[in-house]
Amino acid sequence: MELIESIPIIGPFLLAAVPFILCLSIVVAIHELGHLMVGRWCGIRAEVFSIGFGRVLYSRRDKHGTVWQVAALPLGGFVKFLGDMDPSSSRRASDEDLAPEDRPHAFHNAALWKRTLTVLAGPVANFLLSILIFFMLAFILPKGSDEPVIGALDAEIQGVSEFREGDRVLSVNGEATAEFGDVLTAMIRTNGDQATALVERDGRETNVSFRYVTSPRVTSVSSDGAAIAAGMLPGDMILSVNGTEIASTRHLILMGVDLEVGKDITVQVDRDGEIRDFTFAPRFVDRPHPETGEIMPLPTMGVALGEVHLLPLEERRSLGEAAVNGVENVWRIISDSLNYIEQMLFKGATTDHLSGPIGIAKHSANAASGGWLSFVHFIAFISTAIGLMNLFPIPVLDGGHLVFYAAEAVRGRPANAHIVRYGTVAGLSLLLLLMVFVTFNNDLGLGAWLAQN
Repeated sequence: MELIESIPIIGPFLLAAVPFILCLSIVVAIHELGHLMVGRWCGIRAEVFSIGFGRVLYSRRDKHGTVWQVAALPLGGFVKFLGDMDPSSSRRASDEDLAPEDRPHAFHNAALWKRTLTVLAGPVANFLLSILIFFMLAFILPKGSDEPVIGALDAEIQGVSEFREGDRVLSVNGEATAEFGDVLTAMIRTNGDQATALVERDGRETNVSFRYVTSPRVTSVSSDGAAIAAGMLPGDMILSVNGTEIASTRHLILMGVDLEVGKDITVQVDRDGEIRDFTFAPRFVDRPHPETGEIMPLPTMGVALGEVHLLPLEERRSLGEAAVNGVENVWRIISDSLNYIEQMLFKGATTDHLSGPIGIAKHSANAASGGWLSFVHFIAFISTAIGLMNLFPIPVLDGGHLVFYAAEAVRGRPANAHIVRYGTVAGLSLLLLLMVFVTFNNDLGLGAWLAQN
């Protein structure tokens, strides 16, 4: 990435464009491949499989007669089935224009259930890609055990504590610790003060004294969080929030309790000696209050904070656990997205978290800068988001076609061609207007500029 960034003039552009094009190409290719493979299984002939639009840069024809091509504008793709007159399948050719032997293989002549499965296959392929990525990451990477047992200690805490690797922590300052998360929470609450823990060591219980304080350094960022959207990266040291200096992770957690829903915050960080400011609205999720334990909406920036000085035992997930993890991650992205849409439509939430092509390019560059794990995780997130978006009941999207097919199933005949055509134009216009709004209001910051001026 540093090599790309060093290229004169175009380096910064390529730094954002290359990860974006790579991510989008993978996600679009899988989506369209889902349409193609299920369409073939249903006996529908595909004439063109394209990644990108516009001038064709490369193409070849396979044994099935499908032309596989890469086009110059890498902002999407399509499968053109026999009988389609455009990539969106909104218009179809007349059977008179097709050879008699080709007519049974035209998309519009396929049975309703075959057309439905072919259209549905694109979003499903995106979900399966995401599940596969999350499954592989969960299976390959070890996870921390929930057991309150210390697996490793770094040199910093070893100098100010009596902990040893293998200690089972029973309590911290009298607070029982049933899981490793309880251990970390209780130790963070001490905020650097002298404290005592009861541990089980070699079959015997003993008291150990320690000091534990974590600096507010960003150790990881969520690919769908507010912080990465604003440009924050792992390694950033948080100096202040809204002008208030932050001394520790605990200090930041307590400060977050008083933040208002929907209000922007300004976070100042030190990034390798360079001071940077980021302004964004944190999301609010239901979680325990840091002092009372009461479940309530609290802000989250979408970052993991603190240089953790002790780690749990590591353990591998089974194939079954990894598979469940993959499904749960995809479902979480879907449910969070639907909840956010509900908040926007009915509860006055802002549109600040929506992103257009420029915003997605920025996010992909940020994810790529965090390493291959971060970038692969981002691909899974985008794949789920595109699969979900395509299921929305908007003409020109897969969900719009499914609505027309549902109407056909009820009426017993296809929807009027004029209704399909005008609906497709309206749906395309709506999507273009939304993209323009999001690009100028969020990606380019016009909304914030107008608000300040």
